[in-house]
Amino acid sequence: MKRKGYYLCSLLVMIFVFLSCRDEEQDCTQAMQDIQNQLKENDLLKSVSQEREQCVLLFESNKIIFPQELIQSVDVDAENWKTTLTFANGSTYVIPTLGTSIDNLILSSTVNPSGCNPLSASVVVKLPVLGRIKLIVHSKPGKHTPDVEYTFKDVGLKQNIPVLGLYPNYNNQITLIYTDLQGNERARSNLKLQTKTLESRRLPKEIRVVKAQYDRMEPGMNLVNSPGQDETDTSIPYMIDADGEIRWILDWEKSDEHRYIGIGCGLIRMQNGHYMTGDGNHHRMVEVDMMGNTIHNWDMLERGYTMHHAISQDKQGNILATVSKTSAKIANGKDVRINDFIIMMDPEKGEILQEWDLVHMLDSARYGMTDYDLTSDPFAQSASNWAHNNGIVEWGDDYLATARYQGIFKFNKAGGIEWIISPHGYWRDKYLKLLLNPLHADGTPITDPEVIAGTKNCDDFEWPWGCHTAVPLPNGHILYFNNGYGRNFKLDFTDRKNIYTCGIEYEVDEVNRTVRQVWQYGKERGAAYFTPARSGVQYLEQTGNRLICPGMSNVLSNGNRGARVTEVDPETQDVVFELELEDAIYQRVYRMSLYPENQ
Repeated sequence: MKRKGYYLCSLLVMIFVFLSCRDEEQDCTQAMQDIQNQLKENDLLKSVSQEREQCVLLFESNKIIFPQELIQSVDVDAENWKTTLTFANGSTYVIPTLGTSIDNLILSSTVNPSGCNPLSASVVVKLPVLGRIKLIVHSKPGKHTPDVEYTFKDVGLKQNIPVLGLYPNYNNQITLIYTDLQGNERARSNLKLQTKTLESRRLPKEIRVVKAQYDRMEPGMNLVNSPGQDETDTSIPYMIDADGEIRWILDWEKSDEHRYIGIGCGLIRMQNGHYMTGDGNHHRMVEVDMMGNTIHNWDMLERGYTMHHAISQDKQGNILATVSKTSAKIANGKDVRINDFIIMMDPEKGEILQEWDLVHMLDSARYGMTDYDLTSDPFAQSASNWAHNNGIVEWGDDYLATARYQGIFKFNKAGGIEWIISPHGYWRDKYLKLLLNPLHADGTPITDPEVIAGTKNCDDFEWPWGCHTAVPLPNGHILYFNNGYGRNFKLDFTDRKNIYTCGIEYEVDEVNRTVRQVWQYGKERGAAYFTPARSGVQYLEQTGNRLICPGMSNVLSNGNRGARVTEVDPETQDVVFELELEDAIYQRVYRMSLYPENQ
């Protein structure tokens, strides 16, 4: 009986131990399941503590509590952003944990990953949980340009961070900040990226900031769209900061795909943050990302067009472009017409959605109205190049365009001309009703027939002469660049009084069919500011300032020639920033943020 009692007791102990182990196993498994259920994919463990025989896991947004007896050990590895829990049953569970530095999250860093953007880099990070990366590219000590700061929208675990705004020939200091989805900082790291000297022969001989009131300037950098050394050379767009340093560049000479690309009027930033340009040498439409990688490469010759001056993007995302149609002929049926078509293209499919032929909109017979010197000039008008359309933007439901030899005009989607701003001379009768009538600054009509015709100047009103880049202003007015080329239908470079360039703001009254000049800058600077071609203007949204950009042939402060970028406060006429590019030309300049906003 004793032996039987002994066996019975032993069996009861074994059953108790088995049930206890099974309960412990279940409890450990349940604890791990609770962690999995409550742990969010964007939540990091902040600390592990013991409170009243309970284990407390404190996360960024919640906490998990279970009996301390279930935990055998806790191993926190903050350097590698993880904590390993070993449970009483010997099983383990790894929890993403808040670390102290993101050095070990950086997988790689590569300067100039595209091969044509030497002032860029790619940094690849692998994050423990979902989050964002904020980038800071630090300015050189003593510089006025603020640090480049940008928070990327990507929240994935593995991210490829494009680094822009590096200085050439410099060991750039970069800060990477890892944040949660609300922007709260988790940790940061510093790294250095060494760049090489820029060696392109297409860059200006010297870049000089001759004036800068930094507290009054529009933020951003100056995108200079340089065609290279001539129209058939490889174009080289680059960005200059407020201190006159190049901070971004596409050196397409290093690209087999885009060598000898001719960017016409240059890059525009698309709504998706990429850049689009028309290639006037190969007659393509090219979309590239911020690093210079090709996204789309549309052959326009296959579509029946050649590229020349300008592109823009409408609110639907379609591309508007000034083109020549390869099959279009002048009246003799033999010679090709150039620079007188506008198209709308879907940038994703490369599909041509609409075409406008300016021959059916403007007076194609209005050429040869200048003196002999002008018609023999290399920029001169001809029967083939009668319009020289060089600008197109959407304006509400309509479109605003410039033609070097015809003026500024507004048209609707069906191709109907709403009005034309142009000297009234040499237009055929059927177009006269489309011409707006000029007003003095005080709003009274200009009645001098010579001023109306364009053969005589007026102190407070200027017709478009060799105009470029008309842009709508928030007040409903128009800002454009008046080259002053062929003023009064003459080209006399010895007449220093008449050789000047300016940015002009017009007020258009569509009901009364009038146009009034309400602002200008440049005339007061005389012949030294004159530029016969290229160039442009930009309205700067944050300050209301205007960017006036004479792109060639300016006489600079040291007596040499080149291009300028002038930022003007229209309320005071103060120049708040001026940049000189010696021995350089450009098609357009745009002030913009280095990284696209809202991307």
